[in-house]
Amino acid sequence: MRLGLGYSFALTAAAFFGVGGIIAKAAFNSGVQPSILAEWRVLFAFLVFISIFAALRYDLRIQRSDLPLFVVFGVIGLAGVSLIYYEAIKRIPVGVALVIEYTGPVLLLMYARLRGRSVGSRLWIAAALAVVGCFFAAGAYDARLRELNALGLALAAMDAFIFALYFALGERLGKTYSTPTLLVWGFGFALVGWSVVHPPWLLPWAETTADGYMQIAAVVVIGTVIPFALTLAAVRLIPAARVGLAATFEPVVAAVAAWIALGEHLDPVQIAGGVVVLVGIAIAQSLRPTAGSV
Repeated sequence: MRLGLGYSFALTAAAFFGVGGIIAKAAFNSGVQPSILAEWRVLFAFLVFISIFAALRYDLRIQRSDLPLFVVFGVIGLAGVSLIYYEAIKRIPVGVALVIEYTGPVLLLMYARLRGRSVGSRLWIAAALAVVGCFFAAGAYDARLRELNALGLALAAMDAFIFALYFALGERLGKTYSTPTLLVWGFGFALVGWSVVHPPWLLPWAETTADGYMQIAAVVVIGTVIPFALTLAAVRLIPAARVGLAATFEPVVAAVAAWIALGEHLDPVQIAGGVVVLVGIAIAQSLRPTAGSV
């Protein structure tokens, strides 16, 4: 029950992230800067979370000793992963950025192994299948993508490390705190971090069109509020590495969404890649975690 619910949350979150990425790309094409969209995403998500959970009177208190972890989780994990990903896909195709980012689950497995936790052979196989399937599902095999922006590639690689850090911290903090607490404090510190770099009152409030605000709202709800809530709920139920593996479902959804909404071509190879991703996730789900394993 716990395992199935955790995977359900993780896969649903990946689906929302996939659709949210397509909306974000459309916003970039209409002139919204990645850094501006990332800041708006954090600002409005925090306002949504604090309003909902304060109205429901959730206990959001945390221990003072855990403040440094929440700062890293919010500033680097939540704000950083969004900004760097957006800056990467501004320079390189979304598919290539996703393939690099989704080496993060492999890093989580390596980290778990170094910490002495048991990693079943089926999980390594699942991770390999997920990354290879992601490569084909995202269309990164396209010969037209061979000439890539070096900075974009470096940013995507950095995002993979931050992606892994985000899941690892979410798992650790989730053992003590509820999902609402993680969301409010995480996005709260992410907003503080953004405010130091670029205060919210300097955002282009007046210059943004009504259509622009509609795109921002869609990114906030579809690509932020729902999937982040589901992801953090998932890491409280199943190990972070498994949530990361399930997250490789995102490029599959993104490819299908681009085909449906944007009329982009969907190759048979991409479909086959999506099937491989699902096989990898199914293999990971078949291995039940124990107290000393991932």
